Amino acid sequence: MDNAPASGSVPAYLNPAILAVFLVVTAIFTATGDWYHAFKMIHVIFALIWIGGGFLLTILGLTAERTNDPAELATVAKQAATVGEKLFTPAALFTLLSGIAMMLNIDWGWSTFWVLFGLLGFAASFAVGVGVLTPLSKQARQIAMTSGPTSPEAVAVTKKILLVARFDMAVLLLVVVDMAVKPWA
Repeated sequence: MDNAPASGSVPAYLNPAILAVFLVVTAIFTATGDWYHAFKMIHVIFALIWIGGGFLLTILGLTAERTNDPAELATVAKQAATVGEKLFTPAALFTLLSGIAMMLNIDWGWSTFWVLFGLLGFAASFAVGVGVLTPLSKQARQIAMTSGPTSPEAVAVTKKILLVARFDMAVLLLVVVDMAVKPWA
């Protein structure tokens, strides 16, 4: 039996090799700094994963809405629910915890405007995620199971989810601007 990958497929060892190279280079870069810089690196990487992924899903959602294709909309909604739970929630948590760790390793002060704005933005996004998006996603999943993912009811709930997610993304992008500019610092 031939164990060679099928034409056009990626060899099984390639993804772990890429991850290993990334981790080794990251360890080398991090070893030259202090704890603050290590936590900053973690903070930025996970913020990129969380907010960048959310931005991509927002664009995909807008595209699906404009095509007016219920099947495409259902696909984006399903992907968003899966990624939101399995990737964005842990990434958001790592972003918060590494941000707190950075603050404990530097003397910026918790009452600085840009720090408070960042924490408020995180809290708002968390509240929207837990209080609005999660219940709406469960409702959409239930409707999809009973009436089908392309039913008018499922499409209506999915469009509501995408609208709320756009507002959430706007808040998170403002937090990114706040972190980069550090107004009134």
